[in-house]
Amino acid sequence: NGGAMGDGGVSGTGGATSTGGRTASGGSTSSGGETASGGVPASGGATGTGGATCTPSCTSKTCGSDGCNGTCGGCPPSQLCSANGVCQAKSGSGIVVDVRSQLTPISPDIYGVAFATDSADDSYKVATLNRWGGDSAASYNWQKDIDNAGGDWNCANYAGSGNGTDTFVKTSKSRGLDTLMTIPITGWLANVATMSDTTYSAQLGQNLSFCNYPQLPDGGLLSSGTCCKAIGAQESILVDKGSSNLDTSFMGDWLSHFVSTFGTAANGGLKYYQLDNEPDNWQGLRQDIYPSLYPPGTNCMDYSVKIASGNESGVSPNDDIINRSVAYAAAIKNADPTAQVLFLSVMNPDDMINLMQTECGVGTWGNGMAIPYTVDKSYAMAMMAKGKQYEDTNHRRIFDCLDTHYPGTAQQMWTNTFSHFQGWINSTYPGTAICVSEYNVANDTSDAAAAALEADYLGTFGVVGVRAAAYWTSLVPKDSKNNYAHSYAYNAFAMFRNYDGAGGKFGDVSVGAASSYSGVHVYAATDSSSKPTTLWIMVVNTGTSAQSNMTVTLNNFTGGATAKVYQSVNGAAPAAAANVAISAGAISSLSVAANSITLLVVGQ
Repeated sequence: NGGAMGDGGVSGTGGATSTGGRTASGGSTSSGGETASGGVPASGGATGTGGATCTPSCTSKTCGSDGCNGTCGGCPPSQLCSANGVCQAKSGSGIVVDVRSQLTPISPDIYGVAFATDSADDSYKVATLNRWGGDSAASYNWQKDIDNAGGDWNCANYAGSGNGTDTFVKTSKSRGLDTLMTIPITGWLANVATMSDTTYSAQLGQNLSFCNYPQLPDGGLLSSGTCCKAIGAQESILVDKGSSNLDTSFMGDWLSHFVSTFGTAANGGLKYYQLDNEPDNWQGLRQDIYPSLYPPGTNCMDYSVKIASGNESGVSPNDDIINRSVAYAAAIKNADPTAQVLFLSVMNPDDMINLMQTECGVGTWGNGMAIPYTVDKSYAMAMMAKGKQYEDTNHRRIFDCLDTHYPGTAQQMWTNTFSHFQGWINSTYPGTAICVSEYNVANDTSDAAAAALEADYLGTFGVVGVRAAAYWTSLVPKDSKNNYAHSYAYNAFAMFRNYDGAGGKFGDVSVGAASSYSGVHVYAATDSSSKPTTLWIMVVNTGTSAQSNMTVTLNNFTGGATAKVYQSVNGAAPAAAANVAISAGAISSLSVAANSITLLVVGQ
């Protein structure tokens, strides 16, 4: 995983590639009522400790509150949420902000990063969450601190320092960051570090010193597929026996260790757990263990057909992944009922429909192969139905957050990704949240436009009620001189998390905001759903042209005579600008530069 953002979005039109490096072994690389501050707990249904507390309802609604501190969705940039929870075109031109529209909590955990643990990395100053995840985390053996990034790094096993995840959590906690931890669910884990390739020399056809550095005599590289096939599952260990015997005790012991070491989520321990990583990419990434997991392990095998042999005999891969997700999610809740579970975590959001949709052909999968799911009856809906069935029987929720990577451009998020996700949730398992545990913007250290694009993501996450999101990876990468430097994405985060250099933060209650200006998206928030005292308006111009003489109308909020202004122009760090006047409930003649982020702070 990793790399630049793809162009996916539940439409079958592409998505992110899986080209990120190996980083997982140790180190670098609302409550309801007045406000949503202090975190957004799982909403709806039964709580993790048993006993129903609230029943969410989104019947006939496409936006606004679900009645249980969650959301029924958000409206696209040109529309407002009506009083009855329906997105509708705003009246009039310009920008309109209405503090009685939407009124849903903005989770503090949408401002997440990954592997921000190096001492010189100050991502924590603008972030709230740190993710341990990625390709290598899917095979991580916590007892031995060994991982395997699959085809990214020739399917070689790499050993860490011996306490990788504990160090990661301790560092995150010391920096005030919540943790999102990946829990492998395939059953196959790295077991011994790859050192000599003597065992595989005949299969490799090369006399190499190390399989994990397969450089040929001509200076080229041995293909990862060749090395993966030679290694196979010989350096891995199977810690459960498949769907017929899903013994989750190995991971259960790890979860118990986390709780005994760091406490429960409710008491400052690990807040989020992600079930594995990108199951839609297992066939391409895990070429070493894939034939053992789903024999015969051929490329683009039909996931709806039952496996004929091995530990998964009699079970289709589609059903096996659901079975594993239920079992391991239950194990997480057994260890910590207050933790939240992210499930599916696909690389491409289109694969929420059919797991193999993107890699193996949109809607076809090859000649004669069955298609058990459609956009109106998706695989994600099937998994959520199993989660609801579990909750109905056991009186506790185990699936908290439908998780995707690389959700597409802002336009795709509105028209495809989040609109479909929310529709599936509302009809199948209300109260389930949406998460984006991996995403980024392209060229975030070289293209100043990346700042406005990142601000667009953060604003969108707040409006649609994303529960947790994590940028891949750090906001402070190393430059060409091996020094840490703030990326343009960092400056976008700062506009939401430290716009005045003194800890000033965007509000935590999303309110309605709509714009009729081309390329200009607006996001607004307050500090209270019932008695707001401050209104924040984030004006993001993703266009290449400046805009002038813009009007901003404030509905249902009586502000002072002026609004404070902070700007990030051409990707720069936030800086204060001249105040703008407010007259008769409106700001007139507002100007914004191309590729800029402008924050208006309006007090009473």
